[in-house]
Amino acid sequence: MKSILLSFALLLTAQLSAQQYLTRQGNISFDAGSPLEDITAKSESASAVYDASSEKLGVQVLMTSFVFKRALMQEHFNENYVESETYPKASFKGLYKEGRAVGTLTIHGVSKEVDVPAEIAVQGEEASLRTEFPVTIEDFNVEIPGTVREKIDAEAKIVVDCTMKLRK
Repeated sequence: MKSILLSFALLLTAQLSAQQYLTRQGNISFDAGSPLEDITAKSESASAVYDASSEKLGVQVLMTSFVFKRALMQEHFNENYVESETYPKASFKGLYKEGRAVGTLTIHGVSKEVDVPAEIAVQGEEASLRTEFPVTIEDFNVEIPGTVREKIDAEAKIVVDCTMKLRK
């Protein structure tokens, strides 16, 4: 009887883990530019995990992994705006439900509930995640000095594009 229960537990565990998709090379970009300044950055090292059986979704990115066109802009972003030493990561934890990602977005140490359009497509051993949504910078206590306020849009457009592999 114990061996039957153990076999069932192992089979159940294998089935559950077979539903998980993962990447550590996801793409996240943002655009906070205005007509006066082009302010875009991209990270190609975001982590994302999706559990198809529970619909749980998680995405995380190191703030220092964002690359800008100009090194000085990248330095100001990390040191003055998002304070990467104090707040090293941005993350989303939630669920994928009917074309929406619903959960908690944390940036700059501030967590907000979000409900944004998202698409997850599962094909064989891959799952792709795609979402695009605006974030109001002020909502996450990121201070923009008055001297550059006109150059930075009050809303940053976030784009997440990840291809996750089946976790074996």
